[in-house]
Order: sequence, then C-alpha cells, then structure tokens
Amino acid sequence: MIFFKHIFLFSFFLSLILNANATSYYISTSLGDDNNSGLSSQFPINSIDKLNTFTFQAGDSILFKAGESWEGMFWLKGSGVSNNSIVVDIYGGVGKATINGNGYQSCILIYNDEYISINNLNLYNENTHLDSLGNTKLLVGFAGALNTWGSGKNIRFGVKVVATSHSLSGFRFNNLDIHNIYPTPTLSQNTHKGYGLKLETQSDTSNLLFNTISDVKISNCYFHHTGHYGIWIKSIGLNNIDSVKNFDIDILNCDFQDTGGSGFVPNKSKNILVQDCFFNHCGSSVDNRMWKRGSGMWTFDCKNAIAQHNYFMNAHGPQDSYGAHIDYGNENVVFQYNYSYNNEGGFVEILGDNINCGYRYNISVNDGYRLDPNNSPWDKKGKIFWISNYCGSGPRCPNTATFIYNNTVFINDSINPEIYFWPNVGDVHLFNNIIYVGSNGQKIPTLLQNNLNTLNISHNVFYDSSRINLDSDLINNAFFNDPKLLNPSSLGINDPNMYQLQINSPFIGAGKLISGSSDTTNYLNNNGGRDYFGNIISDINPPCIGAFNLISLNTPNSIKNLNIKAVPSMTTDNLRLKIENYYGEIETEIYNLKGNKISKQNGSFISLKDFKKGIYILRINFNGEIENLKVVKL
Repeated sequence: MIFFKHIFLFSFFLSLILNANATSYYISTSLGDDNNSGLSSQFPINSIDKLNTFTFQAGDSILFKAGESWEGMFWLKGSGVSNNSIVVDIYGGVGKATINGNGYQSCILIYNDEYISINNLNLYNENTHLDSLGNTKLLVGFAGALNTWGSGKNIRFGVKVVATSHSLSGFRFNNLDIHNIYPTPTLSQNTHKGYGLKLETQSDTSNLLFNTISDVKISNCYFHHTGHYGIWIKSIGLNNIDSVKNFDIDILNCDFQDTGGSGFVPNKSKNILVQDCFFNHCGSSVDNRMWKRGSGMWTFDCKNAIAQHNYFMNAHGPQDSYGAHIDYGNENVVFQYNYSYNNEGGFVEILGDNINCGYRYNISVNDGYRLDPNNSPWDKKGKIFWISNYCGSGPRCPNTATFIYNNTVFINDSINPEIYFWPNVGDVHLFNNIIYVGSNGQKIPTLLQNNLNTLNISHNVFYDSSRINLDSDLINNAFFNDPKLLNPSSLGINDPNMYQLQINSPFIGAGKLISGSSDTTNYLNNNGGRDYFGNIISDINPPCIGAFNLISLNTPNSIKNLNIKAVPSMTTDNLRLKIENYYGEIETEIYNLKGNKISKQNGSFISLKDFKKGIYILRINFNGEIENLKVVKL
C-alpha cells in the first residue's frame, strides 16, 4: 500500500511541475506583432508563420483572439502527455477564431505529435494552392514526401493528424466548424478530394513498424460543404493484417451537413462509438466539387463499433447512399436506436466477410427511393434490406451471425424499394420487424436467394401485404395485420415518435424473445435491454414487434379503455378534449393530412380558429399515453 501511495504522490507532484512550466501563447491579428513574445494577451504575436516557429510542450496553450481570422497552415509541433495535453483555444471573447487554410494542404497539421486538444475554431480551406507568382504554396521546413505532400493541390483538409514514425494517442476536438474544404487540382478526378478531419497512419510492416491512432474524442463539431468525407480514419500499409487497429474513437453530438461523400468513415479501427449525431444530405451535390455519393456513415474492417441515437437523413448518390451501412470485413458492428429518413439508397446495407453485425431498434421512414438507371432488378435500385457477400475484387465472402431485428420501416405509396439477399451470405437472422407500406403504388419486390444461405426468419409484420411480392421465406411465422402505428399520414411524418404502436396494436408482446446471454456484444442472444424510445425490454417476456416496446400496459398507472372525445368533432373555432376519469395534463400536437405538424397546444381546450378548413389529426399525449383523433375545421 505504501508503494502505491508513493506512486500516486509522484504522479501528483509531476503534474504540478508540468503545469507550473506550462506556457500560454497569444495570437491576435488586430493587436499582435510578430516581434512580441506572445506570452501575454497584452503582447500577442500576429501571424501563423510566427506561430509555426514554436515547438510546444505538455500543458502549453495556444490561444487565438476570439472572432479574428488568419490565413495559412498551422503546423502544431510538440506533444503533450497523458492528463496534460497541449491546448488550442480562444481568448478575449466567445466567437470562434477562424483559420483559412489558404490553399495549403490543411488548416491545422499534426505530424507525429500527440495529446493535443483543439477547441472553438472555424476552419475552411478552398483558396488556390498557387501563390501570386504561380508557385505552389509549401510550408517552410515541412519535408513530408519531398514537401509536395504539404501542398493543397490535389487533396485538402481542415485538420489532418498523421502518424508515420510511431503510434499516436490522446486527441480532443471540440466545438469546431469545419467547412468549404476543396482542393484546386488541374486533374478533374481530384476535384472532390476535400476532407474535414482525417486521422491517418502509415505503417511499414517490413520494418516491423505498426502505427495506430487511439484515444480520440470528437464532440460538438460541425462538418459541412466538404468535397468528400466529414471525418475519415485511414490506415496505410496494414492490408491483410487484422490484429492492428486504431482504437477508442468517440464521435459525439456532431453535425454532418452537405458533405460531398459520407459523414464519417472509420477504417481499421475498433472500440468506436458514434452517438447523438446528425447526418443530413451526405452525398450532397450542392457544389460541383463534391463527390455526390455517400451513406451517412459506414464501417470498413472495424471491430466493436456502436452507432446509436443518431439521425441519418437525406443521403444521396447513385450507389450506396444508405442512412448508414456496414461495408466488409467488420466484427461486432451494430446500428441501434437510430432514425433513418429519406435516404436514397435505402435503410439496411450489409456487405461480406462480417461477423456479428447488424441493425436493431431503428426507425426507417421512406428510405430507398432510388431507381436503377438501367431499370435492372436487384442492382442499384433502392432497398429496404440488402445483404451481399461482396468483399473486394476477389472471391466472395459470406457473413456470420448477421442480424436485423426489432426495426420499424415505413414506406409510402410513391416508392417501392426492394428486399434482396444474395446467395451465400451466410446465416441471417431477421425477426420482429415491422414493414409498413402504403396500400397503393407499385409492388415492392423481394428476393431471398437460398443457395448456401441459412435463414432464420420469423415474427415479422408485412402490412399492407397485398402490395408486397413476398418471397416464400419471408412468410415464415409472419403477420399481416395493421400494426396500428401512431402515424396518421399515408405519406409518412418526419418524426420518429409517430412510429410507436398504439395501445390497441395486435403486436404488443407478440415478438420473438431474444435472451440467453449476458455478453452485451452477443447481439443475437442479448436484446440490449432498451427499445428506440428507452423503454425496458424484458429478457423473460416476449417483446413488442418493431422498434417500440410498450410496457405501460403492465403498470398500475396505465389508463385502459379510456373514452377520448373531441367535443365537438366538427367545429368552426374551438373544441374541448374529454378523457373519461382523467384530469391531469394534456399535450396535443396538430397535424394536417400531409403529415406536417402545424401546432402544439396544452390543456383540454383546443383552438382551430386560425386554421384553414379541412381535416386535422390531433396527437394527444396524456399520462404517458398517446392517442390520435380526427377533427374537422368547418
């Protein structure tokens, strides 16, 4: 015990010594002078060129004047240590400081350094890579790949972290706005190669050099208008080596909007968490310099990855372009508790050579509207579920323990995405899903090829089944009744709350029980304990079918067989809600027949005075229960 006390005291005093030696550097364009020391806010330096002459130490801070702007590439030299990082931040205000990369390869470069935290900056980089004399802009002293690697001619970044000589660890990126990242190449095929933030490792296995990047947290950042990916993790030189991976990567509460490619792409990484993020218009084409194709995120050769509580919306492109997809060579990858909406490619895409990967407790609304350009079935047309064994240009690779369960899928009348499983995709477990399709529109094709496949399919709901050409394997233990979703619109409403089951749904407690393992990564035998909405899922009693598990029916506070009335149900101005034997709080959302929410009101008194004539849906929330009523404004 005395030994451990001494270790603790040594670490404590070492931390005090390191912090005592820490230095703060101030930089301001309005007040700074490069002849200043930069060691106080009264005497800041002025330029990034001057900043690039410093090598920083553990605990140092580089502080940019809030609201001011700089041009050039900040090559941050020097490493922190565990629990004592080098910090880049702002001072003297609350607005972000801006760095315009001005045609250099990156706004911020970190090259073989680690334990660095970067906060509260606005970064963009789309100016020409040529100076006023027509020469390529190169950073003085940077010798990567004969110094041409530092140019932003053919590839461009907001932030780039590179490990070439050894593994790196300890990075924090918080509250960054990274946008308008485009190179200025002479070759058109490179026009899209702009990336918000890249973590890159370079290994040389012939010399036993295996480099990784680890302990990374990216939070509260905004990535938009990039030529390609928002965040990219890439390992070079580790092909066919599965045991070496980047690790401990968290992407939290980040916003990806109008990225030309995917929002987040991890490669050769493990222990990944993507949570509370918003992916919108990935694969965007709002700028001609964009790639114009991409799923919200996809994993490649990754292990132990969880993407949960995210919104994946409006992905575009002629291939892939799903809300989120699982590429090949992954293990223990799960997409759970996500909302997927209006993604051109579809909802579920799983390629080959994957182990224990899949989707559960997600809500998908109107995904898969893409039409095949050659009108070929089972090719590039949008899909509800698609499983293949593609694993590169060589032989095909089946998967092991693929799962798709307890998802709720809504498809309106205007689209008809496919369900398609390739031959030889391994064992697939498909159960407890709701596939709700409008009664009109083109037939929805389905094809599950049986050659070398092991299919465990049961307890799925297909409604309206008359609009689906159901493969015979999908019919096994299937249901065809109306699941009675809260959604009142045939078009579908862009609100995950509307895809809960009503209390009179026939599929409450009607699902296949998933239990038998305490291992949380054993997704086939451990149900995760919660549904999309956070409700508890039993490992003893069967769950509901779909992403919503209604438990309130078994609680003493539930309200059963209530008589809810709108009085009058046809009115010129106002109405009152009457709920038998209930006198508590009431919250009502009002929707038109197109599914657009137009009002929210509290209490039993509802005013329609300012509404146009027509039919409206009242979504009434009381005591944890939700019910719908139709009313007419005269």
